[in-house]
Amino acid sequence: MPSHSKGKGWLSACCLCMIPFLLSGCWDKLEINNWAFVQAASVDLSKDGRLRLTSQIYKPGSTEASSMSPSTGATFFNISSENATVYGASLTAGNETGRKLQWSHMETLIISEAFARDRNIGEVLDFFSRSNEPKSTLAIAIAKGDARSHLDAKPLVENNVGTQLASSIENAQMLTGMSLSVSLRELSILAKQREATFVLPYLPFTGAGTLPHTPTLALFRFPEGKLIDVVPVSKTPLLLMMMNRYRNGFVNIPCGEDKNNGQGSEAFKIGSLRSTIKPRLINDQLTVHVGVEISGSVKELVCTSIATQGDVNSFTDKIAGKLEKQLASTAAYLQEQEADVIGVGEHLHRWHNGQWKTLRQNWRERFKQAKFEINVHVRLTNTGIDAGQPFTANEP
Repeated sequence: MPSHSKGKGWLSACCLCMIPFLLSGCWDKLEINNWAFVQAASVDLSKDGRLRLTSQIYKPGSTEASSMSPSTGATFFNISSENATVYGASLTAGNETGRKLQWSHMETLIISEAFARDRNIGEVLDFFSRSNEPKSTLAIAIAKGDARSHLDAKPLVENNVGTQLASSIENAQMLTGMSLSVSLRELSILAKQREATFVLPYLPFTGAGTLPHTPTLALFRFPEGKLIDVVPVSKTPLLLMMMNRYRNGFVNIPCGEDKNNGQGSEAFKIGSLRSTIKPRLINDQLTVHVGVEISGSVKELVCTSIATQGDVNSFTDKIAGKLEKQLASTAAYLQEQEADVIGVGEHLHRWHNGQWKTLRQNWRERFKQAKFEINVHVRLTNTGIDAGQPFTANEP
């Protein structure tokens, strides 16, 4: 065998021997028995103004999987600790549990409304954003009342409250357009902007030990990082429509006084929705045109027959007219709050940067004085297997 071939063989052997030493292991030298895996957490204000961190921790070795309340035999337990910082509170909790808190399995972070009104939520988010453990998809929510009370509740389907709340918020967005899932990553991006108005899911308080039935939204603004207002439940789907973040939902159309004795309502399912924002500045007057394109199907008919194209047009025009009024009311609400969460300023910054440089100096006031023009177009895709007749309609 040539000498150069032997040299290559020795070199290859040495490289192979070095590979095991380069393989990664437990980088922090902590075994799984040293960790306390956090599934959800909440932040409240203590009586002396410090942070109260409550961590919901997975309890290993539980044999009663059906018992989900935080008590003996449950699959989790809650522990609270107070400190001036989240990091300090997490270490204090570790003293009590005998294990270091580990955040990689955390699903939801709940911040109390009282904290969000008094302090910058960035004080809390900085810890979770700076650490390498929490997932960037971590769901952030605001809660009415004591945030810890939501962790004390019994999950309905999931194994822990964090997963249950994250799932509820996501489904409220996907099925009814009543909320919006917002992640830590999204907030990290917004926080880097000069000014950003945004929404976070809001969990209403429905009583100790129970989860909220339907989450809604709360308005925030960076860099202040404080809660502006809780969006009225009736305006939440409409706000998502204007933000072009509406997935699916429905519209109830009340029967007129001339039909069915004014009793009952009909249901229209929104299958797809697309909205556009087109601001323009003419003679120093800012006008914002909002266009909404909707397609959907009939889910309940009580007092309307849809047999001809004229019936279809009358039905869709009725839906469009109702939504235009409601969207106008929602726009007025946002102007009252000086909350451009629908992206008018962003559109001007991107497409009319010259005008935006002047407008942004007093943008909140300019947005408040803007004129909104709203146009909704509704397309009916189908009326279901019963065609266009109500269940109790007489045959012609």
